Amino acid sequence: MKMCVILWFILAVFPFTGFCFQSGAPTDSCLTMYPHHGSAVHQTTETPFTITVDKATYLPDDELTVTISSPTNTKFKGIEMKVHRLHGNTEILEGTFIDFPTDKLQTLSCFGRHANLITHRNGEQVTSLTIKWQAPHYNVGDIQFTATIVESFSVFWFNVNVLVLAGSNATIVHPVFQLPNIPAEFIPINYNTCGTTKGCFFHPKSCTGDDCIMAVTYEDDEDGTYSFEMFGKSTNGAGYISTGLSKDKKMGDDDVFMCSIGTDQVNVHHYYNPEYFTVMDFTSGFAKVQTSYMNGNIYCRFTRHKNSNLYQKPNLNFDLSKVYYLHMAWGKTYPTTGQAAKHDDLPVTTFDHVLLHDRKLHTIQGSTRTDSSGASTLCFLQSTIIIYILRNIFI
Repeated sequence: MKMCVILWFILAVFPFTGFCFQSGAPTDSCLTMYPHHGSAVHQTTETPFTITVDKATYLPDDELTVTISSPTNTKFKGIEMKVHRLHGNTEILEGTFIDFPTDKLQTLSCFGRHANLITHRNGEQVTSLTIKWQAPHYNVGDIQFTATIVESFSVFWFNVNVLVLAGSNATIVHPVFQLPNIPAEFIPINYNTCGTTKGCFFHPKSCTGDDCIMAVTYEDDEDGTYSFEMFGKSTNGAGYISTGLSKDKKMGDDDVFMCSIGTDQVNVHHYYNPEYFTVMDFTSGFAKVQTSYMNGNIYCRFTRHKNSNLYQKPNLNFDLSKVYYLHMAWGKTYPTTGQAAKHDDLPVTTFDHVLLHDRKLHTIQGSTRTDSSGASTLCFLQSTIIIYILRNIFI
């Protein structure tokens, strides 16, 4: 406990401030496109910047010239831009950026494709940028150029976009996976069968379901899939709840399922946790998805295949039939984005390994352990996260 007190004192003296990537967006932002500049959030006022394209329609292999500028000559330091389908799957980055001012910009290659995201390489101010993009050699339908434009560390606009229509609706090549179709109806979670027909993880120990801060249920299905249900409190209408599968009680190399409040509904997302942060992965492999936001609470239900694969880490596979510690975390989302900010409280972890085939009720203290063990676990988690924060501050 003395170590916990010392670490919390250090945290109070050196608060977390966040970082600005002067040399461009990192590759782990390929899907999120959201700068993590400390506590700064994107502007909700009308953007002073515009994206214009030299063609209103396009065909496969066409080259399009894109200009980012400001009618008011407002200068900007940073940019991150991608092109994606308007329908079916908005996550896959399409096409290639082929010509641009190399003294200011650079390309990144996301998810095994070449030069499909463009970003700044320094913090020099500019008033406009002209970029050339080449369409795929096959028809992906209507597309959208989407950008994040950074005026300064704390002032940036998210989801600045322009639409370009397909020159033909014939022979559209469909994406390799569709995003989940979420029905309007949500069947209430039944906690009465926890410990008999399904396993559950509650926090805190004394709660029984919707009175929890967060709750997760799980069970294996006869067809080789695994079903999950998650419940948690939201934060003023913007928030997320998440469950991670980990080989230990520390963050790192974890498979994370998240449900977060977006623009108009609760969505499910897949994340990979390489260490003390999360990286959004493709939202593939989710089935039988149901979500709801009611009375300040987030609810979601989904099914995953036994093998949970990651596009970010193709050689890393999570076999859900094996044992894992379950992690739970919750917190705010950046307004209207559905993207997770730093968690409100320290994540909680099951006391013991969990086998998703078993029908047991778990808490952070364990079903037969004393509360002192839970306190030790909590102190360990606190120490781990504080060390991570301090390490980032002094890098």
